[in-house]
Amino acid sequence: MTGAAAQPRRLAVLALLARAGRPGITREKILALLWPDEPEERARRSLNQAVYSLRRDLGDEDALLGAKDLRLNLDRIEVDTIEFDDAIKENDVERAIRLYDGPFLDGLFVARAAEFERWVEAERAALALDYARALERAATGAGERGDHQAAVALWRKLAATDPLNGRVTLSVMTALVAAGDVNAALQHARLHEALLDQELGLPPDRDIAAFARELRARPTGVCP
Repeated sequence: MTGAAAQPRRLAVLALLARAGRPGITREKILALLWPDEPEERARRSLNQAVYSLRRDLGDEDALLGAKDLRLNLDRIEVDTIEFDDAIKENDVERAIRLYDGPFLDGLFVARAAEFERWVEAERAALALDYARALERAATGAGERGDHQAAVALWRKLAATDPLNGRVTLSVMTALVAAGDVNAALQHARLHEALLDQELGLPPDRDIAAFARELRARPTGVCP
């Protein structure tokens, strides 16, 4: 984004409209989230200016619709988070995984807007959870189909989002063993052990340690 849409508070308006979808969002809610401490008249002027600037920089007067309730014109603007939500609802996990491109509004900070920051955190967590569930469903399906390389890649993606999760680490190891790479499974166990120690000061996960011992005890080349 460039121009007005690249300014944090105006980008925040755009994000609120994007997540509101077709129903839209009231001006009052936007004001409460983004201009909570401003006098009402000044806050409304700021919102009006933001809407004007966004319409100008989006290159279409009809990009933003409504008066009391504001909404994006979804017939003219594509919104990746809405497409992601639709993919999740339709259980199209592969499409959802392709659409997810990292934490929601990562790096955006809007000064003096604590309620907006809380809204961002809640939306970010909800989207990340849906992404993690999509990854797990896709990884499980790949393993059941016998596509162990795909399962490994998907479990690794999930582990990258939650590297301290012991259950996910075990799933990565199991997928690697099924793919015939016991050494990589042991390496992943060591990585998890190091992260637990560095980040939390905790001892190795019992289940992971037990699985690693079992793998080391197996004759070379033996897989389940």
